[in-house]
Amino acid sequence: MRNNILGGLVIFLVVVTCLIVLDDISSPKSQDETATEFNQKDTQSTGLAVIETED
Repeated sequence: MRNNILGGLVIFLVVVTCLIVLDDISSPKSQDETATEFNQKDTQSTGLAVIETED
């Protein structure tokens, strides 16, 4: 009985995941929605380390 419940739950989650992926693929998206802009006013204190290497 427990295996049936777990198997049904796994199948349900897989179907829901596939439907979400298909919805994301089939929905039209404009260029503005997919692009991400990063605006930084103060470039002096980024808090990130920049490592430049030459290969």
